[in-house]
Amino acid sequence: MNQLEYKANFFIGGMFELAWMLMYVVFINIIYLHTETINGFDKNQMLLLIFQGGLMDALFTMIFVPGLSRLPELVGSGGLDFFLLKPINQRFIISFNDFNISQIKNILVILCGIIYVISDMSITISFPTLLIYLLLSLNGFIIIYSLLYVLMSLSFWVIRMDVVMRIGSELISIGNKPMSIYPKLVQKILIYVIPILVCFNFPVMYLIGNLSYGFVVFSFIVSTVMWWLSNRVYRFGVRRYASASS
Repeated sequence: MNQLEYKANFFIGGMFELAWMLMYVVFINIIYLHTETINGFDKNQMLLLIFQGGLMDALFTMIFVPGLSRLPELVGSGGLDFFLLKPINQRFIISFNDFNISQIKNILVILCGIIYVISDMSITISFPTLLIYLLLSLNGFIIIYSLLYVLMSLSFWVIRMDVVMRIGSELISIGNKPMSIYPKLVQKILIYVIPILVCFNFPVMYLIGNLSYGFVVFSFIVSTVMWWLSNRVYRFGVRRYASASS
């Protein structure tokens, strides 16, 4: 409600990210004036991948970043005490204690872009295909959230969290590029070790028919493992947490 009271802040907020993505779209359109495909991706597929990454980023910035980015401050100041004492799931209250409402307009613009690109693609999309695409997108969102939760939980050990937060931003930048542009070894690392390609590439690849059902199952296994790992890292950090009263 406080954010919505200041109309100028609401409309200006998030404009930098939206402008950056739109410039990237223009850049891609210029490139495809001179070629039909880049590493097997045509223009619509590349645009879909860009919009997919933009949507993930906007949703994440709106829902989770404001809350999770406060975790290092809460750990450093001892303010985490008040969260630990509440009779509610700690992860829930840390993740959802603040929101960036101004990202709503970015999400609406990006959704329009996704719908336009899908309608312009020369493929037939059945309901089951669309459903699995949406589930893979949600699954990728969970993986990104779990990755950032692990990074923010490092505040129990690391003081310079500004460096850690930049790592999270760079991971998103790496993941929303076509998987095929990376060397095979890098692809394996970004799928099996730091599964950032699973978040962005897999939903788009499935929609265009370039992802096997084995990788579909694998992506859901990855999200389960990442969720479990993020919980373990956070709980291990809490055990060594020195509260404000100690």
